[in-house]
Amino acid sequence: MPYSPSPSSGLRSAFSRRGIGRRLLLLIILFSSCVTLLSTGVQLYVDYQRDLSAINTRLDEVESGYLGSISASLWNLDIRQLQLQLEGVRHLPDIQSVAVYENPQGVDNPLALRIGEPVEQRAIVREYRLVYHLGGEGRDIGRLVINASMDEVYRRLWEKAVVILMTQGVKTFVVSLFILYIFYRLVTQHLSTIAQFVSRFKLGKATSQLTLARTPPRKADELDQVTHAFNELGDNLHQAYEALREVNAELERDIIARRRAEEEVKRLNEGLEQRVRQRTAELEAANKELASFSYSVSHDLRAPLRRIEGFRRILVEDCGHDLHGDAGHYLSRIESGTREMAEMIDSFLRLSRVTQGELCVEDTNVSQLVQRVFNQQQEREPDRPARLELEPDICADVDRRIFEVLITNLLDNAWKYSRQRNEILIRFARDQSSGQNVYCLGDNGVGFDMKYADRLFTPFSRLHKAEDFDGIGIGLATVQRIIARHGGRIWAKSSPGAGATFYFTLWERNTECEQGYYSVG
Repeated sequence: MPYSPSPSSGLRSAFSRRGIGRRLLLLIILFSSCVTLLSTGVQLYVDYQRDLSAINTRLDEVESGYLGSISASLWNLDIRQLQLQLEGVRHLPDIQSVAVYENPQGVDNPLALRIGEPVEQRAIVREYRLVYHLGGEGRDIGRLVINASMDEVYRRLWEKAVVILMTQGVKTFVVSLFILYIFYRLVTQHLSTIAQFVSRFKLGKATSQLTLARTPPRKADELDQVTHAFNELGDNLHQAYEALREVNAELERDIIARRRAEEEVKRLNEGLEQRVRQRTAELEAANKELASFSYSVSHDLRAPLRRIEGFRRILVEDCGHDLHGDAGHYLSRIESGTREMAEMIDSFLRLSRVTQGELCVEDTNVSQLVQRVFNQQQEREPDRPARLELEPDICADVDRRIFEVLITNLLDNAWKYSRQRNEILIRFARDQSSGQNVYCLGDNGVGFDMKYADRLFTPFSRLHKAEDFDGIGIGLATVQRIIARHGGRIWAKSSPGAGATFYFTLWERNTECEQGYYSVG
């Protein structure tokens, strides 16, 4: 059944300290009082101006009606008639006193006659010249002074103000109570009904519809809209609550499935961690074996080479004069082969050392590093003209030790393949147009054919004949591995006879080393 509170409780709430009715009553009284005061003030001002105008009119009438006769009585010194005339003026409304003063010029005892006592405050004083016309000539014989009091005007205004304020105050209070009662009947009690119904509303529990205890209006008003909106809101909340319960049940099932999945993932992770530890141990063992293998290469392979070279020198020293035909040529080939084998062993060891050990990364001025390596090249071959075009103060976070190996290999490569030029030209700069730092080192050497570019960074692979340019093909492979350890990639641009330019980046992530990307530099 619909909920409806008792009228007495709603009325008490309407007049409570925090109720709307109490505040509405105060606001109505305050506003009505302000309007009353304003209208009363306007009305009193109008009445004051009207009374003041009436006094001035009477004074003007005295000037027009009495001034001539008073002047004649004063000229004739008719004291009795003059008193009668002044009495007549004195009895006019609001006139406080009337006085006649004879002009003292040429008169021993000038006449001074006054009826009534003048007032000094809140008074209007009007003074008139008394002129007597004799033979067409006006003579100034005295003056008439009239004192009109404003006390009666102010008394009437005060009495009217009291009456207006009292009547308006009573009317305002009665009207305010009536408005408050109407507001309570039409709004406040229904607001209380809605508030108490809302306070008892609970989700998940069947409740009745909100209805208001009143005669339904012919057209739906604001209260009907609020009631309808709240009933719709209640229905929607119940539906949402039921849907939420279903979702929570599904979430509970999902949580159980997720916990099972997490337990399975945990089990798999434990197995994966075990395999990672196993693979790490295997990798450490492989690294140790690689280090041991490198030591064996440097020790075990060098010893036979030293013996071969030693026996060759002994053979040349002891039997060189008895050798005939191609024997001397064969011995020189043996010497060249042992020297080349020793260089390959050294290069192999350098390549293996580059991929081992921890990096010590620090902010390094790469431009200064290139300049220092270039100066070392010039010191080794001071007779060869060479020029370096260098962009100053290019800095990067690198391992200074192995990065100097990278610069040395690139400059050795540029120096070697530029020997056929009259002047060696080497360029080092940085390009930031693509949004990242791309470092480039180019030369004006013989270059290479791009169709063989896939072999460029392969160890012990050469793109030129050994008789044209010396070397064993390990330098660019070393450079590529150093760049890879610095999280970057390297590529080259070249064409035969146009020199070569090597480009590299540092500290890229999730990118593949595009060794096969080349173009003309």
